[in-house]
Amino acid sequence: MDKHLCKLLALTLVVVLVQLTSGQLIGSQCQQTWLRSATACAQNSSLNINNLRYLASNGTEGNAPVEGLATFKARACVVRPQVDVCGQAITQRLYNSTLCATQVERQTILSQSQALFGAFYDSCSYPCRATLEKDIRQCYNYVNLSPSQLSDLALARTTAIGENADQVNQFCLNRDSLAQCIRQKALACPDASRVLAEMGIELGAFELGADILCRNKGVYLSGIHCFRNPIPEVRMCFQTLDSNMQALMMVAPQPTADQISLIQFCNIRLEHVDCEMGAWARHQYQTCARVVTGMRTELECELIPKQCMQAFPSLYSSLCSKMNFYYDERKPYNSAHLLRMSWQTALFSLVLIANIKFTNLY
Repeated sequence: MDKHLCKLLALTLVVVLVQLTSGQLIGSQCQQTWLRSATACAQNSSLNINNLRYLASNGTEGNAPVEGLATFKARACVVRPQVDVCGQAITQRLYNSTLCATQVERQTILSQSQALFGAFYDSCSYPCRATLEKDIRQCYNYVNLSPSQLSDLALARTTAIGENADQVNQFCLNRDSLAQCIRQKALACPDASRVLAEMGIELGAFELGADILCRNKGVYLSGIHCFRNPIPEVRMCFQTLDSNMQALMMVAPQPTADQISLIQFCNIRLEHVDCEMGAWARHQYQTCARVVTGMRTELECELIPKQCMQAFPSLYSSLCSKMNFYYDERKPYNSAHLLRMSWQTALFSLVLIANIKFTNLY
């Protein structure tokens, strides 16, 4: 952002703060509409917008509630989830509308939303919110796995369940304990849904994804290089995905909470599946066999929230058709892996028996 735009944005925000403090509806139609909508979000939950601003700003703006701050906060925090969703929805709708046509206006309503709804969320947040991500990643340490695998698996990125057969077997052996640990941490924190959304994780999809990879260890191991170092065009697909998701999360911290954000979220995720599938196919599956890309497609489809199936039924059915998963071509890979594991297990057993017999001689 250049210096001129920064100065203009700063001036705009000063004007907005003056408007909010005075309660006046001057300024652009975009700002007026946002303020009216924000007021309605508060009123629909039986909250006064000026009292809410007082709470969100630690008493520097708005009006102190007559009932007392502690009483108001206790009442307000009960309805915070619905106020969160309403605030996100109005900001998302305006941000993408022609009413807020300029970048300055869009940045202004983002700042207004963060100053009101974001600060309101913070003021009502539970202490566990600050530690939950660390606690969830600690679950990996409990089962001797790398915490980085959590975010990797969330988007079928890189070597999500290990770099070699030993690491993959370790992950699959411990995945139930890992899922149980994550669920226990999440259930113990009322703010878990927001934290998990910010991490890009949906627990049910995470468990399904782990199940797919562990049932197809042979395919996964044969295509580790596809996860570790995909072709440039596929890397571009992920860069586009990251960029689009970051832009969405700025406006919608809980991207599946309201219908407008959900549709945008689903569109971004399905576009990525289409992008990656097309990239591999155009390059005749160079460096990555079709059977591996089929498993990756299945994994990515399972990691997409099921609401997307309802939001885009035709597109979802087309991209996530079982025909694109190439189940029949996986059998030789997985059978070979099972055969190798059987020989390894048999060899280990023979060595163990020999050691026991040798030890019993003394």
